[in-house]
Amino acid sequence: MRVGIIGGGQWGQALGRLVMAAGNEPFLGYRDVKPPQILPSTNTPGTVSSSCELVLVATSAAEIREAMRVSAPGPANRVVVAGRGVEPGTGKWLSQVIEEECDAVRVGALAGPAPVDEILNGALCAGVIASEYAEVRRMVTEALHSSRYRVYESSDLLGVQLAGAMVPVLATLVGLITNLSGAGVGMHAMVITRGLEEASRLAKALGAESTTLRGLAGIGDLVAVQGTKEHPYYKAGAVLAGKRGKRSEATLHIARALARRAREVGVEMPLTEALVVMYEGRDPLETVSQLMSRKAQPECR
Repeated sequence: MRVGIIGGGQWGQALGRLVMAAGNEPFLGYRDVKPPQILPSTNTPGTVSSSCELVLVATSAAEIREAMRVSAPGPANRVVVAGRGVEPGTGKWLSQVIEEECDAVRVGALAGPAPVDEILNGALCAGVIASEYAEVRRMVTEALHSSRYRVYESSDLLGVQLAGAMVPVLATLVGLITNLSGAGVGMHAMVITRGLEEASRLAKALGAESTTLRGLAGIGDLVAVQGTKEHPYYKAGAVLAGKRGKRSEATLHIARALARRAREVGVEMPLTEALVVMYEGRDPLETVSQLMSRKAQPECR
């Protein structure tokens, strides 16, 4: 099976490794391939779409719209976004961007704990393919499932994308809390559990499955991300806490989009809102103090 991959960075090449481990042929194309090349050849984006029925999109969230315009998948393609987050500026789900910018109608999302460095070094991991179309789920499973990478299936496309958007928010908050004076593992645990609870409330309100947050795309990915202090999202939180480093705006776009969606459907997301106001300049210690002073609530609502 020939599998198209749009995006030639490390994540695209890691996906190519997984495709080969499953006994298939990766067909890599886009404009960001950097040496040293891990895969043997690269192609133009248009060639990838015309040569491969299944196309995995491994660009950044900000690049997906342009990548679809350049690669121009058609009705014969099954297009799967393999990244977290929402489109900066619009806050749209990445599957929506794909549907808006090309003629492909059968789309999906691949998510889960898949550290790029570990994949490139041969480590074992797993992911979940979500799509409303059983055909898309079957093709991605055939393309990637092997003794190195287990693929699980879900029909909850919205829930998997929501989970993938919440991971950067919660991982950034973990990085912030861990680097604040006086915060310990108890606060760390509270951020993760309460963050997942507020994400579950939003999932229910949007018509997604709240149980998806407890799977590979949610808690599974979060465990992997917050498990290393070198992860960009963890480091983004450390910078907000006053540590040295360049401030990243990537999580802010996601947090704002999720907070806006929550307000539209009447869902309270205090942790997500807190991250937004801290990015806007509010003191982290003051923000944490306000969160801790909120009125007592039932654990699950």
